[in-house]
Amino acid sequence: MGLFDIFKHTEGEQDSGLSKEINDNAAAEAQQYEFSLQKTESVSALLQIAPEARDQQWLTQLLTDLPHASFRSGNPQIIAGPDGFPYFQLFLPQPGETFQNFIIDLMVPDFLLERGYGIVINPDGGHPDWILSYGDLLNYKLNGSFLKQDNSFNQENDEELSAGEEVLIGQPSENILPAFTRKLLKDFFELNGVENPKVLLMMRKKGEEMQQDLAFNITPDKFDSETTFRNMMQTVTWYLPRHYSVIGLHDDALNSGFMPL
Repeated sequence: MGLFDIFKHTEGEQDSGLSKEINDNAAAEAQQYEFSLQKTESVSALLQIAPEARDQQWLTQLLTDLPHASFRSGNPQIIAGPDGFPYFQLFLPQPGETFQNFIIDLMVPDFLLERGYGIVINPDGGHPDWILSYGDLLNYKLNGSFLKQDNSFNQENDEELSAGEEVLIGQPSENILPAFTRKLLKDFFELNGVENPKVLLMMRKKGEEMQQDLAFNITPDKFDSETTFRNMMQTVTWYLPRHYSVIGLHDDALNSGFMPL
């Protein structure tokens, strides 16, 4: 991630001794710069639109351009949000500003997912322009977008199995719950007093369709109150794409299909 002089288009002198490979690399970098510059200008313009004038088209365009735009980082780079989770601060650069370039599309696989960070855009004044949870970034890695509408996950959040309900169980694949996310969840549960946290993927038949739930061996009896349990399960969703459904079951449920995180 190099230095960018945003909104300035310059042409440098070429060394006649440069190899074709170097020239090709320079051309590719220049093309990437122009692409990123266009996305930066688009995001800047979109964020200037009043909230009441923002519609679905506005949201789609913002989330399309956001990962490829150029940002500068804040100082410090990592801050704790009101929810207690860590966020990497990104700011839109000012015209003519020289800065170290950060592009979300590169940051996600480079270090954000491994370290368990979300992203906050322009957080000055306590009113950020946009917030991306870890789960939003994970969805970008897995599905190429921050939000995914069509999915096979259960959207009813049923937390109890009905008598005679048809259920299939297994372990979530890397395409659903990657190893680095499993580790973060394990650390999170253990930090909050859950010993030997486990997970399974449960598929239930809803009409003619099979829908999925991520189940953890997290139940109310492991906490001081039902409210604490509910808060824990809600907090866990920060680590997961928004369309995932999460439920808690006892370790011995479903023929001990749970496996350690």
